[in-house]
Amino acid sequence: MRAAVLRAGRFVEDDVPEPPAPGPGQVRAETLATGICGSDLSAARHTDDFLAASRDSDTAAFLFDPDADLVMGHEFCARVLSPGPWQDKVVVGLPWALDASGTLRTIGYSTTFPGGFGERMTLQEAALVAVPDHVPPHVAALTEPLAVGFGNVARADPAPGSGAVVLGAGPIGLGATAALVERDVAPVVVSEPTARRRELAGRFGAHTVVDPAARDPFDVWRQESAPGQSLSVYECSGRPGMLDAILHRAPRTTRVLLIGACMTEDVFRPVVGIYKDITVTMCMTYPPREFARTLDRIAAGGVDAAALITGTVGRAGVGAAMETLTHPADHVKVLVSPGMSGPTGV
Repeated sequence: MRAAVLRAGRFVEDDVPEPPAPGPGQVRAETLATGICGSDLSAARHTDDFLAASRDSDTAAFLFDPDADLVMGHEFCARVLSPGPWQDKVVVGLPWALDASGTLRTIGYSTTFPGGFGERMTLQEAALVAVPDHVPPHVAALTEPLAVGFGNVARADPAPGSGAVVLGAGPIGLGATAALVERDVAPVVVSEPTARRRELAGRFGAHTVVDPAARDPFDVWRQESAPGQSLSVYECSGRPGMLDAILHRAPRTTRVLLIGACMTEDVFRPVVGIYKDITVTMCMTYPPREFARTLDRIAAGGVDAAALITGTVGRAGVGAAMETLTHPADHVKVLVSPGMSGPTGV
């Protein structure tokens, strides 16, 4: 099959072996649209660090052979090819599958299970959700990144009437913003350095959006919050230094959720958070039901997922599209579409 392959640090379009034959509880699917994630860039540019983090955390789900071809793409929408109850259904899914040993692997970060940058995938039936007919595949593909934001807000379960600061307005931060507003959290202050993403944060319901170069989001929170109001902070940028900044700037008893993945070593002063009685939670999993609920929100029009799409490329354009992730002022979400031959949509 044809695929955009990470090979020796570069993306090339080439022929690769078919995915493994579906095992029990699995199906073969044809890729329709796939989002490019910031984690894909991290895995491509900092492969040794990416794999070291997996080994150090004893997490087999993100381990792959760095010397073998890797077909990424975990934010996918696909059509099921295998006969059975799923045949011909358009689906999205939590990006995991079980290998022959029963070990959970992540679609797109596995030497065994290629992702949506290829023509076909082997997917776990239990992870799939059918896409309503009226939702285009390129829009449905936004389910996974938005579900990270919605799901981790559900995990935090902030009380109505509490307030929030969201740091970073990429797809995850935008999902978190919409989820907080849905739960009657107010005010929701979003901090984002790029104008395009600030505009989207407003469309996703943020009560106040700030450029951190001009205004400190915690100063804004103090101005807009009620006396004694509780605060939760959602760090969605993944930038180094953010945790230390939060510990120093946030008020006492703040709850902090680290959702954005900082791939490098970071430095912070724990005693500052201890003295301020700040609770920090590092987020990986979230309630699985939130994945399907996020697709329901998209299908009902409650979340404008299409507004996030700022570019589309073919498999030959994946390498060039990855470069756009280093320029967040230009793009929010770039999709890989099998119907395109190159990077004309970026």
